[in-house]
Amino acid sequence: MSGPLRVPAETLDVAAEVDLAVVGGGSAGVATAVTGARLGLRVALVEEMPFLGGMSTGGAVGTYCGFFLKERDGSLAPNVGGLPLEIAETLKARGHAYGPIPFKETAALPYVPWGVKQLLEELVANAPGLRLWLHAKATHAVVEDRSVRGVALQTRAGRVALRARVFVDATGDAELARMAGCATHVGDAIQYPSTMFTMQHVDLAAALGALRELPRILDEHFASDDLPRRGGNLIPTGRPGEVLVALSRVARAGRPVDGSEPGELTWAELEGRRQVARLADFLRRRVPGFADAFVADSAFRLGVRETRKIAGETTLTEDDVLGCRRFEDGIGRSAWPIERHVAGGETLWRFLEPGTWYTIPYRALVPRGIDNLLVAGRCLSADAGAFASARVIGPCMLEGQAVAVAAREICARDVAARDADAGAIRAALAKLGVPL
Repeated sequence: MSGPLRVPAETLDVAAEVDLAVVGGGSAGVATAVTGARLGLRVALVEEMPFLGGMSTGGAVGTYCGFFLKERDGSLAPNVGGLPLEIAETLKARGHAYGPIPFKETAALPYVPWGVKQLLEELVANAPGLRLWLHAKATHAVVEDRSVRGVALQTRAGRVALRARVFVDATGDAELARMAGCATHVGDAIQYPSTMFTMQHVDLAAALGALRELPRILDEHFASDDLPRRGGNLIPTGRPGEVLVALSRVARAGRPVDGSEPGELTWAELEGRRQVARLADFLRRRVPGFADAFVADSAFRLGVRETRKIAGETTLTEDDVLGCRRFEDGIGRSAWPIERHVAGGETLWRFLEPGTWYTIPYRALVPRGIDNLLVAGRCLSADAGAFASARVIGPCMLEGQAVAVAAREICARDVAARDADAGAIRAALAKLGVPL
């Protein structure tokens, strides 16, 4: 049999009507949903996985990037505020994060993914007026008169509908924006994904002593051991004998895998785990402290860095990042370097000067063509260079807070997302403790 399959039209029961519907329960989506609920909105949060946190948990990234700024005197200061800083401080108080740890010309905050899962679930459960759907995937958007009127959700009990006054796409892949008919695109030079994994029974004293030699070891054996990456990191989790390994780089025929294409993504998930086995063997043979170590587990999902992005009301550019531009509608700071995972196992870095930052414009979170849709996270409107800085978790959480504040403004004034008062959004974010 050949030809297309005709799917019958259907009428769906409306499972909920809310002020704000957030599709995607990663770091950006949770920040959006929790902030919106705390601001008094009725909120629905939809996540296709059985847990929250997205790449921070399912991808086991292991470090919060973009949370701290290196000052001119070399000290480290928070570069986020509000919910992301609350999350960081709570994790540290519970022993599930430590730092910040200086990293190159910036800093990162190592964390335990299990602790993040727990904390995000608590935040969602304690947020008033917030309803969570796990194992639920948005499959269709109904658009009328430039507005999303509702989305269809596939659940274990069948398909249901969700209505909202404002929708936020926090899928990371611009899935809701694509379904709503917004212009989206995959760049010509997307970044390579990785598969993180955890090793246990590591002699930490020996392993940490060898960290300075890791770049030399990787470079020396890159060709002979068929390594996927010339650089990377070994991240102690803070638990005895346990290290999170960031050495994977998933390529197909020398090019980055497109995580928005089903066949490519399937192949990449399998290849990522094949790399885990090879890398673990390499570490046991070549790196002090790993001789008796074993793989505890790989990340639940491939660590995808880049797929689709929206065409927004404005586009953040590499020149904006390197020029430390501060937009009139800036909704939060970022000082993370331009970090590009490129061909040949290389990672290219371009750092901002100490004590400097740029801001993320609200208009880069507003897709063209739809009046009640916003985005948060790595599907923002940005060119390749700017994306390589803004895609990390700190800025993504700041975007989530901002679009939640914007949703309240949109509902209160009954305006299109592009016409929301940026000054009012910035004032509300300042009250939440966000540095602007």
